[in-house]
Amino acid sequence: MKPLIISEETDKSCDLVCSWLQKWRHPYVRENSENFLNPEVVVREFDEDTSVLIKTRGRFVELNDIQTVWFRRGYLYIRLSYYGDEISEEVSKELNKHIENESSTLTNYIYAILSSKTKINHPDRYNYNKLNALHEAARLGLRIPKTLVSGDGNVIQDFIRDSGTCITKSIQDISSITVDGVNYSIGKITQVKAADITGINYWYSLFQEEIPKRYELRVFYWLGKMYAMAIFSQMDPKSRLDFRGVDVNGLHANRMVPYTLPKNIRLKINRLMKKLKLESGSIDMIVTPTNEYVFLEVNPVGQFNFVSELCNYYIEKNIAEFFAR
Repeated sequence: MKPLIISEETDKSCDLVCSWLQKWRHPYVRENSENFLNPEVVVREFDEDTSVLIKTRGRFVELNDIQTVWFRRGYLYIRLSYYGDEISEEVSKELNKHIENESSTLTNYIYAILSSKTKINHPDRYNYNKLNALHEAARLGLRIPKTLVSGDGNVIQDFIRDSGTCITKSIQDISSITVDGVNYSIGKITQVKAADITGINYWYSLFQEEIPKRYELRVFYWLGKMYAMAIFSQMDPKSRLDFRGVDVNGLHANRMVPYTLPKNIRLKINRLMKKLKLESGSIDMIVTPTNEYVFLEVNPVGQFNFVSELCNYYIEKNIAEFFAR
């Protein structure tokens, strides 16, 4: 029996896991989203006998041969659109709606078959709602930053005055747009003062109290095991708000060292990940000058190779060993 790894071509962390499996000559199947578009699928349901074959790149994968599935990053896409001059636009629209519904049913069926196996994560949780994560973390006893989501300028100003220095960032994800060849990021972490809020009505925005840092933590979680790294990001103005402001592999990277989480924090993180139904993910936290631990967010598809390399954790090898058991 072999593992199925669903990812993306550019996923370096996944590449390193597969390198270990290749070194040990352990069979595995990796499918990237780029090649998982409209594969040939054959489903046979005969009484209690089920067979699902998926053909990509000229080879068939029999899901009965798969024991473990790691939904690392990629998706299975079954899509077809019909356009023809012989039918009207209205008929084409309704036909495509029907095809989309049929494709969705088949895709969900395949995901259900895969989810019945030993699995790590699921595509519907790749982009977990960050507000939900904050809410559940607080309910489980983890400290979180005081948080406001509002579009009312007066409410926002009052929150900033009450909280002191604040930051604003995207409610969910950073985006980017390109104007005249120049790329602009939307939603990066930005420090904000009450005087910066000059309007009455905004679109919904997220504001948080700015937490003083002793250092930041990046914690990679894998099936209950936690690999933690302390990042001394407050030493550099470019990374003071967010350690990603400095290239972790650059000449002026922050100091990053292995870190041991206190037992009570490990227990709370473990409970949180189980509550969120996540078997794996990258967690960001802050440790304050008074040694309080503050939860920021969890990214189910976050990269972990830099944590592994800088802290000599051999995370990729440990994951490969799990699949090779």
